[in-house]
Amino acid sequence: MESRRSVVRATLLAAAATVACGTVAGCAEEPGPDPLDSDFRPIRISVNANSEEQRILGEIYQRALNNAGHGAYLSMETVPVDHHRLHRLNELSGDLIVGCTGELLNQLNPVQAQRLSTEWVAATTGATQGELKNSGDWREKVYQAMVGSLPGNMLASDPSNAIGCDDYDGPPLPQHIVPVYRKPMLDRGDRLILNKVGGTITTADIEELVKKARREGSVGFAVTGYMADNDL
Repeated sequence: MESRRSVVRATLLAAAATVACGTVAGCAEEPGPDPLDSDFRPIRISVNANSEEQRILGEIYQRALNNAGHGAYLSMETVPVDHHRLHRLNELSGDLIVGCTGELLNQLNPVQAQRLSTEWVAATTGATQGELKNSGDWREKVYQAMVGSLPGNMLASDPSNAIGCDDYDGPPLPQHIVPVYRKPMLDRGDRLILNKVGGTITTADIEELVKKARREGSVGFAVTGYMADNDL
């Protein structure tokens, strides 16, 4: 009998405490999960300040996102060029980077990069330089290996047909332009914009934009006409 009274007393006390917390401002709330990145925070695109190619691609992706109503801005990296740029996503000092499939795979998984490089060179021996760079099957193979090596908090858009990263000095691999981003920061609409840019731009476009930026002394000026011409 005493045991039942104890249970009833404890239940009543707990109920009273709940009512009191509903009326007294001093009661502390239970801690909840940490909030995710805000859906409304602008996307920070991290680019290598020393690379004209990087600055041009970053400018194009930034403007395309902004023109579609998705806020984005550029953050210039001043670190050495051999720095592992994906660290900027892990360190939350960037939300999106623009890299190349082979280069990123070599950073993420050098053993697999070397294996695929050996296979790629053997499979394409005797091919022209253009065939080497633009083999659709190998573009997908290296891209899928790169995506499969990404940490769980990162994703990539579709690979572009455009080739970049001429200063890459690792195992020979296809180097297709591809943005990589932190998962919480981009929604489906953002990804569609990235894919539209990647599907529009070509290697020749990048080369011409680099020349124009040097000639005009302005990346922004060089990119303006390209954005209008390609409905970005």
